Amino acid sequence: MAKIQSSNCSSNQVSELDTLLMAARQQYRSDCQQTLLLAEQALRIAQQQHDAAALAQATLLLGQAHYILSGAETALPILRKALTQAKAIAAHRLAAESLIGIACALQSLGQLHAAFLANLDALQAAILDNALTLYAEAYLGMGNLYVQHNEHSKALHYLALASEWADLSADQDLRCKTRLHLSATLLSLREFSLAYDVLQQAKTFLILPLRRDWQAEIFNYLGLIHVEQGESSLALDCLQMACQINAEAGFVWGQTVNLLGLGKLSFRLDQPQAALSYLQQALALVDEFQDLYLLQQIHYQLYLIYEAQGDAVRAMMHHIAYHDHFMKLQRQKEYSQFRANDKRRLQNVEMKLKLLSSELEVNQLKQQRHQEVDRLRELESAVYHDGLTGVYNRRALDERLPELLRLTQESQGNLLAIMIDFDHFKQINDHFSHHIGDVVLRTACDVLSKLSRDNDMLARYGGEEFVLIVHHIDIAIASHIAERMRQKIEQFNWADLQTGLCVSISLGCAVWQYGESAEQLLARADKALYAAKHGGRNCVRFAEVDHA
Repeated sequence: MAKIQSSNCSSNQVSELDTLLMAARQQYRSDCQQTLLLAEQALRIAQQQHDAAALAQATLLLGQAHYILSGAETALPILRKALTQAKAIAAHRLAAESLIGIACALQSLGQLHAAFLANLDALQAAILDNALTLYAEAYLGMGNLYVQHNEHSKALHYLALASEWADLSADQDLRCKTRLHLSATLLSLREFSLAYDVLQQAKTFLILPLRRDWQAEIFNYLGLIHVEQGESSLALDCLQMACQINAEAGFVWGQTVNLLGLGKLSFRLDQPQAALSYLQQALALVDEFQDLYLLQQIHYQLYLIYEAQGDAVRAMMHHIAYHDHFMKLQRQKEYSQFRANDKRRLQNVEMKLKLLSSELEVNQLKQQRHQEVDRLRELESAVYHDGLTGVYNRRALDERLPELLRLTQESQGNLLAIMIDFDHFKQINDHFSHHIGDVVLRTACDVLSKLSRDNDMLARYGGEEFVLIVHHIDIAIASHIAERMRQKIEQFNWADLQTGLCVSISLGCAVWQYGESAEQLLARADKALYAAKHGGRNCVRFAEVDHA
């Protein structure tokens, strides 16, 4: 009986240990203080049970929590201990996680070369466990180190690789994280349009309220984009929102960055007192964690403001501080230059990862096919579809219609172009608002799309004018489709959208003639549309055959 009780007790403790470790991981970053408490409990039980794997996990979580709560110096020896424990039991994934934590801590302490080596070791350990998420994390670390070296093009390479591995891992949180880092580097390279697009992607992966710090980061980057585009009001709103989120959540580093951004913007807007207030708040906060780069930037901005005000003493004081921090950063950079043999090691690791990536893509091809289709659709949607209505845009029409005509000619088939125009659309905008006008176009295009086939092409030609290309169909049936479209738009219950709203369309149709160009076909369809509008609107007219 005693043995049975002992066995039950041991089983309960193991179950409790697993529960504690799982809870500690879930709480990490959202509540690091809770992670710390849970990890300490797990550590005690693991020691009692002589469970080496659980001990390594608990030590790692303890180090990760201390890094957030107490800083790199406190966390580093704990993370190194976790690494030793993981290596002793050949727990490659835990070793890779420990190395990534060590790399972050070393980078915070300005030991960039040591951080580079730790990330490289993390990649090699992750390969042994085929840990996709850790490839992404290690590449993130590589990219951020190159950012710190001001080598943004190289940083972009590694951050793009991090995003690719994050996508392969299907980890939503990691997808958001990699895109945030990628957008920051794109901003440094002044690729504002691309950075904006990547931030919009990051938004779709953002897990709230868990990642409020990342939400603040997105607002911060959007603010910087608006600053560069001269949209001061939008920039101010974004930066203030970021600062508010960080202040409420107690994210001191993020709040400092936001205050620096607000100080720069206020100075640019000729509001020196507001700028000084923001920068002095930032200076007070940065003293808590002594980030050399932020200190350099804050002192430089204060120097500019006091110099502009003619306060030579304060200007000189902040210029000296700026120069001191600049020299410290330079010494760190010189000390931390990545060596040629380390880069060769990285190249060898990358070759292995490329092979793994290819193998993984082959093995996951069927499972990922729908994801790839979605990506292609998104890409096509961005390039070839109208942002308002979702139908094809003018670019798509111009590129695809000549090809459709060539195929029609080769198959000796037929093709019809139907030019569609919304009657008195300006009056709809003027009387009901442009918003209602947009709703009308979206709704009508949905109606028209349902009346066309999958292989037909409905495109926005410009403004409220659209084109439907119908091919491989009897012309009589196509004529019926045009009349059916006119009726459906006229009979649609538009009053549900807005009281008193009525909508109709005029349609001009042109049957393609052998040898006719796309421009000639559309010109004849447009001429038929002109006839429909002058014939009282809300009707269908066919173009005459051009015998010229």
